[in-house]
Amino acid sequence: MTQAASVMPASVVSLPPGTQLKPATTSAASAAAAAASTGVGQTLTESDFLTLLTTQLQHQDPLNPQSPSDLAAELAQFSTASGVQTLNSAFNSGSAMQAASLVGKNVAVAGNTMVLGANGTAPGAFNLSAAAKDVTVTIADAAGNLIGTIDLGAMAAGNQTFGWNGQDVNGKPLPAGNYLYAINAVPASSGATMTATPYAVVPVTSVVLGGQTGPVLDLGGGLAPVPLTSVEQVF
Repeated sequence: MTQAASVMPASVVSLPPGTQLKPATTSAASAAAAAASTGVGQTLTESDFLTLLTTQLQHQDPLNPQSPSDLAAELAQFSTASGVQTLNSAFNSGSAMQAASLVGKNVAVAGNTMVLGANGTAPGAFNLSAAAKDVTVTIADAAGNLIGTIDLGAMAAGNQTFGWNGQDVNGKPLPAGNYLYAINAVPASSGATMTATPYAVVPVTSVVLGGQTGPVLDLGGGLAPVPLTSVEQVF
């Protein structure tokens, strides 16, 4: 007696929402990996990022869409990476590193201002186009009133430095602040002409990168910022 073969009833198994297999399309991650493996487009630009993001949105599973918070995180990561890349590019330049190393130091820039500190001293600097047999520095307050004189004697041509003790002609200590000075130089050779160029010696308080003319130095004493190229001497 032959028994009929048993037939098992057919059953359909349904997958829970959000677990369907994704279409075999190129995702943003696989596209980036493929580009990296082939050596093409290894530097991700803003345009490349937007293209990958658009592709990701086009091919996402409608039943399991990309979380808005995930998209926001991706955008934030790209923004941070872009900012870091810009900062690295700025610091990698020789001028930026040089400017950053000046913070906390005194520099000589064009000007005839002397910054008298709380310690009662003020540095100064100038340039002589030729040798001088006698150099005198006259110091005045903001109103132009003469308050002090320094006789430096004979000096050679080139950059020179001096210091002021912060006292007036009567030996009275003056308050900290900004003062003005002038250089009076007598040429060593009779009949010769010479130029004395004064410099303001001030501290560098900070550096601003990314300027159109390169790094810009913020100066102490209330002086206006100057580009790095304006520095004559570093102390």
